[in-house]
Amino acid sequence: MSQTPTKGRKPTFPGSLTDLHRFRKTAHGHDGSSRIVMVRKTDQRTFASIKKGQEPTLETITRETIETFRGQRTECKITTEKKDFENRCPQDIIEALADRGAQTLKRTIIKKPNQKMDFQQECLRAHNEYRRKHGVPPLKLDKEMCKFSQQWADSLIKRDVLQHSNNREYGENLFMMQSSNPNFTVSGKEAVDTWYEEIKVHKFGMEPQSLASGHFTQVVWRESRNLGVAFAKYRGKVVVVANYYPAGNLIGSFSENVPPPGGFTPLNNNNIEIQGRLSRLSLSSRSSNRDLRSVTEGNFEEDFLEAHNKYRVRHGVAPLKLDKKLCKYAEEWAKHLASRNILEHRPESNYGENIYCLYSSDPSFTINGNAPVDTWYEEIKDHPFGREPSSLKSGHFTQVIWKSSENLGVGVAKSSQGSIYVVANYFPAGNFVGHYVENCPPLRPAFYNGVSESMAKRKPTSENLQTYADNKSSVLDLDTFSKETLSIHNEYRRKHGVPDLKLNPEISKFAQNWADTCARTASLQHRANNQYGENLFSMYSSDYSHVPTPRDAVKEWYDEIKLHTFGVEKVSQGCLHFTQLIWKNTTDLGVGLAKNKKGQTYVVCNYHPRGNYGGQFAENVPKPKS
Repeated sequence: MSQTPTKGRKPTFPGSLTDLHRFRKTAHGHDGSSRIVMVRKTDQRTFASIKKGQEPTLETITRETIETFRGQRTECKITTEKKDFENRCPQDIIEALADRGAQTLKRTIIKKPNQKMDFQQECLRAHNEYRRKHGVPPLKLDKEMCKFSQQWADSLIKRDVLQHSNNREYGENLFMMQSSNPNFTVSGKEAVDTWYEEIKVHKFGMEPQSLASGHFTQVVWRESRNLGVAFAKYRGKVVVVANYYPAGNLIGSFSENVPPPGGFTPLNNNNIEIQGRLSRLSLSSRSSNRDLRSVTEGNFEEDFLEAHNKYRVRHGVAPLKLDKKLCKYAEEWAKHLASRNILEHRPESNYGENIYCLYSSDPSFTINGNAPVDTWYEEIKDHPFGREPSSLKSGHFTQVIWKSSENLGVGVAKSSQGSIYVVANYFPAGNFVGHYVENCPPLRPAFYNGVSESMAKRKPTSENLQTYADNKSSVLDLDTFSKETLSIHNEYRRKHGVPDLKLNPEISKFAQNWADTCARTASLQHRANNQYGENLFSMYSSDYSHVPTPRDAVKEWYDEIKLHTFGVEKVSQGCLHFTQLIWKNTTDLGVGLAKNKKGQTYVVCNYHPRGNYGGQFAENVPKPKS
């Protein structure tokens, strides 16, 4: 018997629950004041799924819930679940499953690229491909060395310079490339390819006469085992730093560490061992036991040490101390050279080494301690102070005054043919690439008069900017540079039908003053409160004697034409060098050029009347003539 709800009274349960009944008390054993409600819910869902190697299936899950209430309180709740499978799956569902599976697989496989790790791995592969060509062991990537390389790369890009670090533990290769495209990047292989290309100037089987192949030799250096590499980028400039351990490019060790393509021949592979056996044999059975007093004059060792320290004090570095064990070590190699009557460095030596040979047909000829040192020191005329040398012409001189060296050993021997051999060993060793600037200081002013007359009269060159800093204006032909700069300006201006400029001496003096400031501070920035228009240009080269041409600067400014929209006043900041260059109302030009000892060259051009006035671009920057 059902009962009609009272009008205006809200139902006790939601309207969706329609299975509401009132039962007689005798039917359920309750008193007349109780009411039992039973709710049955059925939920059915069908899923399409596919497993690897199996056919697609349809899975239907039926879930039924029965819940009873006494008043508003749940009395009992029971849930049952049933699964049914259907192997026949509609074709459109099968296709959708296949597409979804492919997308899921793609998402799991494709990982977000790590640019730095990819660069390091690519650089490592490029190194080992080249090393494999030369038959030397592969390098392994070292995380700590990579961190060190990254720190130095970040430092270089921040300071906008390219110079070797002061690290003495690792070998080091540097690479830099720049583009006007701010999104420009380089690959790890590109840097290594550039270093390896120096193979064309390397002579295998001998000590190099210059450092022109130094990047290549470090790439394939046999004893190097670990690699650290990193890059840093700012705008369009990329710097790459690679470090190697153990370090390569040790003087006296090139022939056994830089094999030709294909590796050492069987004979060459045993070269070091054979040399060692011959050395021991010659020392034991063929060495001369002559009394050195019959070969040398005075107290040779003391004179030899004093000659070193006389020159070292001229450069403001600490004196050396004579080491008896080092003297014995040097004498062994001197006797070896005398027994074979050859002049060559000892392979795999842990010390710096200078060698000297003098021959005389007079059997009673002797040598004093000053002669070898004076000869080595004369190489000062070939040394470029303030930067890394590009050749080994001054290698004996730099070892003599190497600031970090503390101990000296010397040995002398005379061959049966009449040649006297002198070997000097130094500890710690000198001539480490990347450390010349801090270890080879120039002559102190008080000793300039002590330089030979030929050196004092020598004209300053770009390799001696440190010694001849006061004469820097004579290195650069400013007059010719200014005239060519003017000519190229007018060449471009004629394309646009605007009048030629003329060179103004006063404005050129003004421009030169600022160029000198930029070079001295190694920064490229516009002069504040400038009454003239101004264009700036800077170029760096690891060849410190390189000077950019006027066209290098003016063409870079003119190439901004591609960013300019003619006939409008809204002008991009990226084309203001171009617009000043051809500004119609400008009549006078001043040119300045300066270079510093870091390899940076600065060009400053000033213009009168100045250009780039807002509201005047359309009338002063005409299109090129067709």
